[in-house]
Amino acid sequence: MSPPAVADIPQDANASKNSPVPRGWTAQLLNPKTVKTMLKYSTGLDASLELAEDQGSRYIFLSGKDYYLWNTASEQGWRILNVKNREELYSNVAKGKGGLKLEELMDFGDDLEG
Repeated sequence: MSPPAVADIPQDANASKNSPVPRGWTAQLLNPKTVKTMLKYSTGLDASLELAEDQGSRYIFLSGKDYYLWNTASEQGWRILNVKNREELYSNVAKGKGGLKLEELMDFGDDLEG
């Protein structure tokens, strides 16, 4: 039997139960295994998926202790500097533009280009 094509993100043990998923985002991900593989290939980071943009091309994931934002359309990524847990993530994403402080990721694979 194949794995489910939809997965709900488990509750963060460090976050309160009152952290709603920000408007415009979802914690119910389609094809999570495929997305994790894509993020690993694109960034070199192991991803624990947190949010996917509704009808968009952005994903937010956790790798180690840091949160990251990845845009599949532009193939650009950023480390989120002002978030340490899921509650802060949801709160800051809900603020909209300017809610996240970002540091652009170095292009993964640049060292392979000629």
